[in-house]
Amino acid sequence: MAMTVRADDARVTAVCAALGPFAWKSFTADWVCRRAVAAMDGARAVPAQRGRSAQREGCVEALVELLERCRWRSLTVEGLGRLLVGAVEAWRQERAWFDIRLGLLLDGLG
Repeated sequence: MAMTVRADDARVTAVCAALGPFAWKSFTADWVCRRAVAAMDGARAVPAQRGRSAQREGCVEALVELLERCRWRSLTVEGLGRLLVGAVEAWRQERAWFDIRLGLLLDGLG
């Protein structure tokens, strides 16, 4: 599912600020995604705190899969930021629906 994200979204601005100072096109998709997720979370790109690390890893993995399927190095930093923020939003919504469905199944309602 594609999500449209405005260029002036605070998360896009954070991703652009986190990637912009670097030659990000020369880095791996994994590095770019970790840096972007950390920027969106308002955190530094260092190992996540316990509890949130599994969720963050799942998000990073989903973003890496996305970047491996497209020509992300041809994008501007703003375009990449919008792509990643939209993908994170879609991933979080999909995860929330999964959790709801799982809860209903476990409660015997689904």
